[in-house]
Amino acid sequence: MTVTISPTDKRSVRALAVFATADRWTKGHTRDGRPFFAIPGSAGAIYWTDTRACTCPDRRERAVDCKHILAVRMWKLKHDVEGKPAATAQPAPLSCGDCGAALPAHVVGGSMCGSCWQAREGIKQELARAERAAHRARLRADLGLIDEAA
Repeated sequence: MTVTISPTDKRSVRALAVFATADRWTKGHTRDGRPFFAIPGSAGAIYWTDTRACTCPDRRERAVDCKHILAVRMWKLKHDVEGKPAATAQPAPLSCGDCGAALPAHVVGGSMCGSCWQAREGIKQELARAERAAHRARLRADLGLIDEAA
């Protein structure tokens, strides 16, 4: 589909003016599923328009591509170019900091999986017990107490 805009062609200049009002168009679909726009005309009428047909008098009487059809083609071209979503960078999947296992999407970075967390917590608890036992042993030695287990 091509749209030719020429400063000498009044229809194409008017099509640019109609295209500028695209935010006021109402989009619909025919019974057979063909999309169309209800475009307000300059005299207050509403014209049903797509890229091939229009209900305006210019299209009916002269069988030419009217300003409404040209404006819809411009809209379509714009949305074919701009409407495609840009490729967005997807974040790298998160993985456990210890074993490298994949983490669920709701987990924030720098985390670890459940089994590594439990293992680390177990190690922390064992270290805490060992530190407490060593601290008690130092206190007993400082106080001159003899350890009954020894």
